[in-house]
Amino acid sequence: MTEVDLQKEIRKIIVQELIPDMKIFEPNTFKGFLQDIPLDLGYGDETEIVDKNVPCCIVKINAGEINGASKPETVTVEIIIVIKDESEDMSGYQTLMVVINRIRDYFTANVGIQNKYRMKYPIKWGINDNTIAPYFVGNLITQWDIERMPFHDIARFL
Repeated sequence: MTEVDLQKEIRKIIVQELIPDMKIFEPNTFKGFLQDIPLDLGYGDETEIVDKNVPCCIVKINAGEINGASKPETVTVEIIIVIKDESEDMSGYQTLMVVINRIRDYFTANVGIQNKYRMKYPIKWGINDNTIAPYFVGNLITQWDIERMPFHDIARFL
């Protein structure tokens, strides 16, 4: 039960459980990435790289905090959602809100993951005002309590 395991579980829930039945992204496939969109040096300019990977979510480990030797670690995980919507009425933010709401509602109803991770309130969300059409970017910020791995167990991951 590490921070990276939590990150992978959140991505799996979003990509495999929450988004597949949403017809709004067809014919594209909603992708999920850990920490950032992969760098593809052979693909082209930045716009081409983004277009290849959108729509997507990026599940980022942002921070952690330990408040005592016997207490769980609190991990902050940010879920960034990126969509492309070329409609003339600039309604992409509405599609973005549908995705944010679906993720938010899931984690509100299921505050734990596999009895390993427990989400803490509040869930924060937002829409980035600095994005440039046709891209729309939003995020959710969550905090999770996870049991810390004893130092001797870490060696098996190295």
